[in-house]
Amino acid sequence: MLLVTWVLLEYVNNNMQLKMNEKTGWPNDLPATVTAKTHDVGHATTTTTKPTKSAPGGTSTNNGQIGTTNAAGFYFVTPKDGERNFYDLGVATSTDKVTVPRVLPGCLEDDSSCTRPSCVRPECRAWGHHYDTLYQQRLGPYSREDVAPFQFLEIGFYNGAGYDLYREFLPRGECHSMEIACIEEGPVEEGKWPWGNFAAKNPRYQQYLDEGLLHCGDANDVVFLDKIWREKMNRDDAPPLRIVVDDGAHLAEHMVQTLFYWFPKIQPRGLLIVEDIQPIQEANAFRTQFLPQIMKDLHFCGDPKEKKDDLCFPTISLLLASIHCEMHICIFERNDKPAKELTLEESKSPDNALDMSKCKSKVHGHW
Repeated sequence: MLLVTWVLLEYVNNNMQLKMNEKTGWPNDLPATVTAKTHDVGHATTTTTKPTKSAPGGTSTNNGQIGTTNAAGFYFVTPKDGERNFYDLGVATSTDKVTVPRVLPGCLEDDSSCTRPSCVRPECRAWGHHYDTLYQQRLGPYSREDVAPFQFLEIGFYNGAGYDLYREFLPRGECHSMEIACIEEGPVEEGKWPWGNFAAKNPRYQQYLDEGLLHCGDANDVVFLDKIWREKMNRDDAPPLRIVVDDGAHLAEHMVQTLFYWFPKIQPRGLLIVEDIQPIQEANAFRTQFLPQIMKDLHFCGDPKEKKDDLCFPTISLLLASIHCEMHICIFERNDKPAKELTLEESKSPDNALDMSKCKSKVHGHW
């Protein structure tokens, strides 16, 4: 039943995007001028700040900050010296990760043209997101040409717009992606996909398959995940896994499974990013049930005098250094403990992942 619900939601979301593309004039396929190369991969280094260009959209102000605000009031993080520009590449690849600064002004002039009209928070009305501020600030160091090789994994290829962006933004990354729509076509009841192969719309689809970097399967299935990890990614000659991005079905159940399987495997100080945690029915439990528990665990000390305190998520929380969220996106940073392999059973989401009442921690002021 869960698979049926997921694929129906994915089908609706994907067709909504296609319709919005037609309405705004954006291409449904990626521009052929955007190159996609097979790259080596790298560990991030830091550089001194050196502005490379003004914020998109005209006159900008800096005020001594790490970015600039354009004439329309949108804030953009300025790439440091040697870093690539996430926003510019996002525009070139037609990904919805950076559409809000371009779409929102027109949407506010005509509320009926908005994807979610009349939202109290105006930024929620337009199609897409303004994720570039987080990506530029946290992944910018990985976009340099002089970083050591590293692995990157995207959950949710869809038509490849986001994947093409990551390939361009991370020139030293061995970029992997997973997608369910390119499995064998057929009835859901038989474990197949009946709604068409969205991934095949990307002009480089076959190239990515041939490179062994696009993996077709259910990224919520730990057996499939483990097979790809062991056979394709955890090779003797493979660079270390440093970044994982969940941009899949936007179901809370899938988001937490990404964390519980992949977070322990990420190298120290690596990053796991979960997108699309906006207030929608399928994702709500991630914000309202999972995040409060993981935030409590982040500050856990294990003081023996606090006998009622305990970790909600012991398999991942002791590997967690920080959590940073911006609107509809959160980034989880690994601490300095080494990457570790868990059993398949340990890698599954626990029963309390989306029900905080099941966490046995009951300290003063508990939920």
